[in-house]
Amino acid sequence: MSDAHTEWAYLRGGLLAVAALLAAALVVWGIETVRYVDRAFAETTRCLRDEKGAAIEPTRDPIALSAELGALDTLIETNRVTVSVSSSPAGAERIAAAYRSVGGDLGPRLELRGRTVYLWERSPSPTQRQTLFDCTY
Repeated sequence: MSDAHTEWAYLRGGLLAVAALLAAALVVWGIETVRYVDRAFAETTRCLRDEKGAAIEPTRDPIALSAELGALDTLIETNRVTVSVSSSPAGAERIAAAYRSVGGDLGPRLELRGRTVYLWERSPSPTQRQTLFDCTY
């Protein structure tokens, strides 16, 4: 067998190995995509309850309840806040826009952070905001 023929055999073998690894990666990615469950709301709730010691209550706010992943009410250092977790930033913006359409300019009481919307009873302090930011997933 000539050197050129041997090199082509190794090259073909290497390319087949790379193709097999790529196919396996695509199969695993497809399985993970099908099995994926967005746990952002569950993790936010767990963090607020277990790590921050905040009492979690179900919200009755109809705008907050329109969030795809969930919404809750809690009290952070004497300031009540409604937390809405959407499945996308566009969904969170829709919730914030609904609050603005009903309440006008809410100033610092309304915060949009990624997929999460916070509606505070009063303007939040930096430590109150940080408590929620620590539990944003």
